[in-house]
Amino acid sequence: MRPAWLALFLLTDAGLAAAQALDYPVDVAIDAKGVVFVADHQAHALFKLEDGALRVVAKGQGLPRTPLFGIRHITPDKTDGVWVASDPATMKLYRIDASGNIDPMPDDEHFVTPWGVAVEPSGAILAVDRVTELLRRVTADGVTDLARVQAPRAVLFDKEGGIVVLTDRNLERVGDDGKVEPLLHSPPFEFPHDAVLHPNGNYYVSDGYARAIWTVTPAGQVSALVQGSPLQSPQGLAVDHQGNLLVADPHARSIFQVSTKGEVKVLTH
Repeated sequence: MRPAWLALFLLTDAGLAAAQALDYPVDVAIDAKGVVFVADHQAHALFKLEDGALRVVAKGQGLPRTPLFGIRHITPDKTDGVWVASDPATMKLYRIDASGNIDPMPDDEHFVTPWGVAVEPSGAILAVDRVTELLRRVTADGVTDLARVQAPRAVLFDKEGGIVVLTDRNLERVGDDGKVEPLLHSPPFEFPHDAVLHPNGNYYVSDGYARAIWTVTPAGQVSALVQGSPLQSPQGLAVDHQGNLLVADPHARSIFQVSTKGEVKVLTH
């Protein structure tokens, strides 16, 4: 592992830190303006990709029980410039503003390992918890349990705005009554990490063990969009404004750009 001083250097003209390389990128997301953001687990940081360089938006102390020690998933909030991050290591969700302030979100102290996060049109935060196996909604008024979902990993929305949860085995639709229904029959997932719904109607699922990005059609057919090198352990997924998939791969220490035709290139590393 490279020393920390090799990974970061100071930009004297901007007063910001720019990362020479990623350490362990686990998630990637796009804001409303199309700007790319990256959650780096080992750097305990949220980065912004700007002019080809990764700049630190917020960085934790790197100490156990301190914010962003185990940053895992990120999603833009409804407030411009604000991000939501899950941190199973500290059992909390955080809001991060454009100035780098990291604020824990109110909860009922029942989160154990908050994992995948999403923001509803109302601004409410959805989060799944790997240990309690609960899908939860967080608002200013408190936390509500919506459903129990076995082995949840990510939370997203279908084309009608309904809630979908990626689990260790399947994509599951969550009804308003909390009933959970699998979308696929015998999917080939080995160790799925994240899922996105593409404007073309397909879901795409990252799979670390299979080293693959799976395409899931509206009819439920599953095929590998890309598999194998240069992917090593694809995890976080996002769709950019051009319709490309962005893939965070911590073992490759890279963010890959993957077209819907399966063309792969390195976006940053």
